[in-house]
Amino acid sequence: MIAFLKLVRIQNLLIIAFTQYMVRWCLIFPILKTQSRYYTLQLSEIQFFLLVLSTVLIAAAGYIINDYFDARIDKVNKPERIVIDHGVKRRVAIGAHTLINVIAISIGVYVSYSIGVTKLALIHFVCAAGLWFYSTTFKKQFLIGNILIATFTALVPFVVVIYELLPCYKAYFPLDETLSFKNIWLYISGFSFFTFLLTLLREIIKDLERFDGDIEYGYTTMPIVVGKKSSTFVAVIIVIVTMFFLSYYQLIQWHSNNLLSFYYFLFALQIPLVYLLFKIITAETKNEFRFVGNVAKVVSLLGICYLFVFAYTLLSLIHLI
Repeated sequence: MIAFLKLVRIQNLLIIAFTQYMVRWCLIFPILKTQSRYYTLQLSEIQFFLLVLSTVLIAAAGYIINDYFDARIDKVNKPERIVIDHGVKRRVAIGAHTLINVIAISIGVYVSYSIGVTKLALIHFVCAAGLWFYSTTFKKQFLIGNILIATFTALVPFVVVIYELLPCYKAYFPLDETLSFKNIWLYISGFSFFTFLLTLLREIIKDLERFDGDIEYGYTTMPIVVGKKSSTFVAVIIVIVTMFFLSYYQLIQWHSNNLLSFYYFLFALQIPLVYLLFKIITAETKNEFRFVGNVAKVVSLLGICYLFVFAYTLLSLIHLI
C-alpha cells in the first residue's frame, strides 16, 4: 500500500485537491459575494467533490503510467526512488492505470451531465490521453512535454471556474442580463499563469536533474539539445518573468492600499523567488537541482495559500467575516 501511494505521488494529489477547493471557496465564492450577497455557488458539495476526485484520479493515473514507461531510465536517474517492480508489479501498475482512468472519466461524464454541459467531459478525456502520450512520447522531446505538463497543471484551477461558473450563468443571467463574471476569469487567468510558469520551471529543472539518464536513453530534452548552461539560463528567465508578473499585481495592491496582499507577495513569493534564482544559478549536481525543484514546489504552494489572504480581504470588505 505504501509503495502504491508513492507511485501515485500522494502528496501531489493532496495539493491538487487543496488547490481546487481553495479556488472554489477562496476565489470564486468571495468574488460572487462582492457582486451580490444573493449569488452563491451552484455545484453541490457532492458534485464538486466528484469533480476534484476525477481530477485527482487522472493525475494519479498519469503518475503511474509515467513511472511504468520510465522504469529503466529511473535506474539511472533516481535508483533510490524506484517503485515499479520494487513494490508494485508492472502488470498491477498498468491495470491500475487503466481502471483509475476509466473511473475518473466516468465521474467526469457524470458531473458534466449533472450540470447540463456534457461536452465538459471532453476535458477529462483529453487530459487522460495527453498524460499517456506525454509518458510515451512527448517527455522525450524538446520542450513539448514540459509545456504540456505545465498546461495541464494550469488547467487544475481553471477547470474549477469552468464547472462552477457555467451553472451560475444559467441560474442568474435570466435575472440580470448585465451579469458578468469578468473579475473571476481575470483572477483565475493570473493564478493559472503563475502556476504554468512555476510548473514549466520545475519541469526544466527536472530535465537538468535527470540529464545523465536522459542522454543515455536517447531523449532530446532541452538540456541535451541546447546544453545545461542554456537550460539554466531559460530557468533564470522564467523566474525573472514570474517576479515581474507578481510585481505588476503588487503595484496594483500598493495603489489600492491592499497592504496585506502586497506584503504577502513580498515575503512569501518574491523573496523566496530571489533565493530560488540564486540556487538555480549555483546548482551543478543532481542533488542540487533536486533541491531547486523542491524550492520551486514550495513557492507554488505559497502561491496557492495566497488565496486565503485574497478571500479574507474581499470578505472583510463586505463584512462577511
